[in-house]
Amino acid sequence: MELQTLKNDSFMRKNVKLMYEIDQNCLRNHNLVFSQNQELRESSIQSFEKSTECQINSTLFTISEIQEEGDENDNLQQKFLKISKSNISKNIIKAFFNYLLDKNNDLLISFAMHGVQAQNAQKLAKNFVSCYVFNNNYLQKLIQHTKYGKAFEYYLTFEAENWLYKSKVQHKDDHLVYINFLKLCCSNPKYSELLISYKKGKKTLFNIRD
Repeated sequence: MELQTLKNDSFMRKNVKLMYEIDQNCLRNHNLVFSQNQELRESSIQSFEKSTECQINSTLFTISEIQEEGDENDNLQQKFLKISKSNISKNIIKAFFNYLLDKNNDLLISFAMHGVQAQNAQKLAKNFVSCYVFNNNYLQKLIQHTKYGKAFEYYLTFEAENWLYKSKVQHKDDHLVYINFLKLCCSNPKYSELLISYKKGKKTLFNIRD
């Protein structure tokens, strides 16, 4: 009887020990899962904070860029308003027309008259140039012209400074300010409103779609 009781007690102790070990394992697993979840949450929070910080920095950088660009444009506008514009516009436009009609480059065919035969394109361009009047009203319309506007912007961006460097015109710094302002007018039409016609009310034969 006592032997049987001892056996039963031993069996019970083993079961209790086993249950305890199982409980401990469960507790450890629970703690491990909790710890992993906690780390995951912390990692997610850190990632979110970093992402938010990056977005804020990116937004601030974009705003700063816009403000900087706006300041540069305003400074250019002020320089443009201060310079003496006598003959500067005429010099630049004449140089553009000479480049446009030069058969050694493809500006006319590539930009102004894409798809038109070279001979016809030259004829149309010459007619356009012969009708052009050198004043700010025509200059504004040239910038907005559906055919020649992009060709003019290309010339200002890639060729005008090279022409200026080689030319014998006076006041080259003023010419450069004018060229840069015209580029700004091409990319942002609101600035071209500063190009006020000297002869208001005068009828013009210049057609923006010719």
